Amino acid sequence: MPKPLSPNDVWAGQKARALYARETMSSSTAVPKMPEGMEPFTLQWFLHVEHQRHFRKSRWIPRLLEFAKHSGETLLGVGNGLGTDWVPYARQGAAVVVCSSSAEELALLRRNFELRGLGGRFLHAAPIGMPLQNASIDVVCLGDVLFHTTDFQAVVREVYRVLKPGGKFLALAPAYYDVDYWHQLIFPWLRWLGWSGREIPARGFSARRLRRLFAGFVEHRVHKRQLRRSEVPHIWRFLPLSLLQRMFGRILILKAFKPLSAASAQPMAA
Repeated sequence: MPKPLSPNDVWAGQKARALYARETMSSSTAVPKMPEGMEPFTLQWFLHVEHQRHFRKSRWIPRLLEFAKHSGETLLGVGNGLGTDWVPYARQGAAVVVCSSSAEELALLRRNFELRGLGGRFLHAAPIGMPLQNASIDVVCLGDVLFHTTDFQAVVREVYRVLKPGGKFLALAPAYYDVDYWHQLIFPWLRWLGWSGREIPARGFSARRLRRLFAGFVEHRVHKRQLRRSEVPHIWRFLPLSLLQRMFGRILILKAFKPLSAASAQPMAA
């Protein structure tokens, strides 16, 4: 008879499936299938997750998060998860600092780095109170923070505080006007027929709202991505995927800069 699973084995399996779904941008309506015979949280598993995220499900990430552009700089990655988006920065020569509010996920993130022979600084702290000096970071990249926080202004102030004048800011944010919004607006009867798309989000960002939130920064650029062709109505699927993503994508990507004229110790006006 097979050996019964221990509570730790059960927890690890559940945690691995949840993290795998999140990191690979799996649809909320589909159960992701992890590779069979691959033990979770091994180097092979981490490499597979990275391949799925950056080269299959979300090919826009390496370019828009600029993995290859920050060698020699100090980069702060803020958010939970496995650090899949922070690893490439370290591999390309950036000095990576990671801040996560989850001690469990921070330990897995550190393991991801160590199994690859990469170094980093790992901080267990909330994104609104990071143990970092003022104006000490060249680049800040927010992962899932804007998807979960309720105190957006506090996050903005903290990012502004730790960035050097002229420093770059990159962030991912949920898009309000995504494919599900337009589905429900244009085809309201689909809900009566049992369509299982998610509800229109109570919290989400338009490009204008995102720029307003980070109004103390300059040179804002906002991109919209993350969409599969199968998620749009058949009559639109002939359009280029890049155009569909700009119209109906689920994620906004913001790039902006802290002004060079900013005094590093002066708090930003709200």
